[in-house]
Amino acid sequence: MSDTRSWTPVAAAEGSPRAAGNYSPAVIAGDLIFVSGQVPRDPASGKMPDGIRAQTRQVLENLRAVLATAGATLDDVVAVTAYLADIADWDEFNAVYGEIFQAPYPTRTTVGAQLHGFLVEISAIARRTR
Repeated sequence: MSDTRSWTPVAAAEGSPRAAGNYSPAVIAGDLIFVSGQVPRDPASGKMPDGIRAQTRQVLENLRAVLATAGATLDDVVAVTAYLADIADWDEFNAVYGEIFQAPYPTRTTVGAQLHGFLVEISAIARRTR
């Protein structure tokens, strides 16, 4: 296995979510930033809010924090993959998502998934502009 890679891992900054497993919170490859799935755990308290709306807000705040560490903002996001524990939560998830992301919106795929004790997880690809 080679010690050189064509991408650079982004270390979690203080106050941003920590990886729960063996993965990087984000990696930079060229002018793209690939952000691992963010969950609704508050990085300061370690707690998760109740309900799909509050969890979606926390996930998007965690995404914002990881992007900031990588030198980007939510406005730089070009693609999102969202995972919902219950696809019936789509309308509420979409309402919060539409409050935080601004038009024109990035591409998005939303799927139902078996999640590990939370209601929503989001991964993203952003373009690094700095």
